[in-house]
Amino acid sequence: MSQDSTESLLPRRTIMARDACLMALLSTPTLVWYGLWRFAGASLTVAAGAALAVGLAATAIAAPLGHVRKLLTALGLLTVSACTAALTGRAQDYFLPGIVIDAVYAVVLFGSVVVGRPLIGAALRMLSGRWRFRAPGSARTHSLLTLLWAGRFAAEAAVMTGLYLHGDADLLLAARFVLRAPLQIACAVVTFAVLGHGVVRRTRSGGGPKGAPEP
Repeated sequence: MSQDSTESLLPRRTIMARDACLMALLSTPTLVWYGLWRFAGASLTVAAGAALAVGLAATAIAAPLGHVRKLLTALGLLTVSACTAALTGRAQDYFLPGIVIDAVYAVVLFGSVVVGRPLIGAALRMLSGRWRFRAPGSARTHSLLTLLWAGRFAAEAAVMTGLYLHGDADLLLAARFVLRAPLQIACAVVTFAVLGHGVVRRTRSGGGPKGAPEP
C-alpha cells in the first residue's frame, strides 16, 4: 500500500497533529537564524550555516512523518533565503525568496481560474483518481476555492513586500509567523468545510461519496 493510500485511512486528528509537528520543525531553522543574528550577535553567514544545519536535522527528523517532497522544498527555500541574506549582508533579504514564491503562487492560482482550469479542481481530480473517490464540488466551487487560496498568498505577499521595503527584519519575522499559519489554517478549514458540505449534500441526494471521478 502506498503512502498516499495509507494517509487516506488515517484519522483526521492524527493527520492534523502530524502536520502541526511538521510545521513546527520547518519553522525551527528560521528561529535559529534570527536568534543567532539578533541576540547572539552572529554574522549573517554564521547564522545561515547554523540554520542550514538545523534545517538538515529537522528534515531528517520529520521525514518519517511523510511529505518528503514538501520537506525538500522547504529545505531548498531555506538554503536560498539564508544564502541570499548572507551574500547581500541585509537580514531582510532572508524573506525575499518567500515573498517571490507567494506572489508566484497567487498569480498562478488566479491565472488557472481565468483560463477555466482552477487548480483546486485539478488537485481534487488527481486525488480522486489515486484514492478512488468522487471529487466533491462543482466547477464554480473549485474556482471560488482557488480564488480563496490565491487571495491568501496575495495578502501575505503584499504585507511582506511592504515590510520588506521598510527594511525591518524584526517585523518581517513577526509577520511571517503571525500571517502564515493563521491564513493557512483558515483557508484549509474553509476548503474542507465547503467540500465536506458538498459530499454530505451529494450523499443525501443519493449520489454517494464514492464512484468514478468527476470529469
